[in-house]
Amino acid sequence: MNNRLFKHKIIATFLGVTMTMALSVPVSAADSADDPIRVGIFMTFTGSNAAGGQLEFEGIQAAQNARPEVLGREIEFVIADNKSDDVEAVTAASSLVSAGCSIVLGSPGSSYCIAAAPIFEEAGIPVIGTTATNPLVTQGNDCYFRPCYTDDFQGAAMAQFAAKDLEAKTAGIITDVTDTYCIGARKYFVETFGEENIVADVRYNKGDQDFSAQLNAIREANPDVVFCPTQYTEAALIQIQAHQMGYYPQFLAIDSWEVQPMIDIGGKDVEGSLFTCFFVAGDNPSPTVQKYLDDYDAMFPGQNPKGSGTALGYDSYNIALDAIEIAGTTDSEALMEALEENEFDCVTGLIRFDEEHDAIKDSAYIKTIKDGKFVYYALAQLDPIS
Repeated sequence: MNNRLFKHKIIATFLGVTMTMALSVPVSAADSADDPIRVGIFMTFTGSNAAGGQLEFEGIQAAQNARPEVLGREIEFVIADNKSDDVEAVTAASSLVSAGCSIVLGSPGSSYCIAAAPIFEEAGIPVIGTTATNPLVTQGNDCYFRPCYTDDFQGAAMAQFAAKDLEAKTAGIITDVTDTYCIGARKYFVETFGEENIVADVRYNKGDQDFSAQLNAIREANPDVVFCPTQYTEAALIQIQAHQMGYYPQFLAIDSWEVQPMIDIGGKDVEGSLFTCFFVAGDNPSPTVQKYLDDYDAMFPGQNPKGSGTALGYDSYNIALDAIEIAGTTDSEALMEALEENEFDCVTGLIRFDEEHDAIKDSAYIKTIKDGKFVYYALAQLDPIS
């Protein structure tokens, strides 16, 4: 490992989790061709989505360790912790603008990205939104691009998978009504599965820990599957409490469940759940995927990537540097043009952005939890719109 970069990694991580903004310098200070290129890291290092933020940042770190410069200039991270909070997200975004970042990476948590978007938009800074999946993140926000698929896509893909592969006729739903991500995923699942086939539709508020009333309502309706598009802490608690009641439905969800704390909290109670994810390495990885695995091992020796969010963090960093290289400059307009007009060879597949700046996708991976590990289960292919 490059010791200089490792030292930088420690400093960046420390600053990211202890304060909202690490560096604040005049924008003009980054204009010299001899100065480092500042890349903003807009991330959930603390708060309810901290595990997702760390997951993605590890991928970004591995990519930076393998590719520390572009156009002959070093890459310097400027860390901003949005603290998994909409208000703090605005503060974090403003700090990255003040620091003169040329491009920004992050964040998990669509609502934080939506809250920060006007700040980045006004400054004209392009943002690659790692795993922010709500369609509203890019709609009307020209600055945002994302390599992941969206909630409308994965919600629909999971609904089709439930109906076709699992042969489910009815579904129950449990949703956090305070989370934009959860609300959106529920909407798209229902639209595809059919509202007439939803036999129980219960809600809770962020921070709730007792789900017995919601689970009793779902159990009474006896659906074939239970769609639970929630964050990982609540997801684990819901399944633990269901099993304590003697209720063992097939739980379904989308990407937010693929973080280690889901297994740490839920243990055997989350085994067998099914959820969409962005990436599976496979038994015979492509050269691009193998390089990612090698780069991750070089940064974190003896460890394996902990989830597909790590791959998207890695992809986001390399897309950013590819765009800078193609543009031959850090000028914002040139970077956005490079992002809009080119295809990028990524770990999660070839990525080209559509007119909304969303990655064009046609399938989603399904994973399950088995013997305390995330494992591949199936591929969910979304039927084309006729």
